[in-house]
Amino acid sequence: MKESDSSLVCVFKGQAFEAEVVRARLEDSGIDAMVMNNTMSAIFSTYTAMAGSWCVMVNPQNEEEALELLSNNNKS
Repeated sequence: MKESDSSLVCVFKGQAFEAEVVRARLEDSGIDAMVMNNTMSAIFSTYTAMAGSWCVMVNPQNEEEALELLSNNNKS
C-alpha cells in the first residue's frame, strides 16, 4: 500500500483465515491489499485471529477490479 492513500475500501469481510486467502488472491492478480481487523485496525496477527471480523482493504481505484475478481473466483 502506498502511504499517500488516505482512504481504503473493504472488498471482503469475514474470518481471519478467509481474509488472508482473499488478500493473497488479490495480490497474486496484481492488486495491493491488506487485512485489517475492526477491533485492532492492524495487519493480521496470530494473536488476534479470533478478534472480530476482518476486512480486506484495497485502494479505491482497485475496488471494482477486486470485486469482479472475487466474484469470478466464487463462480468457479
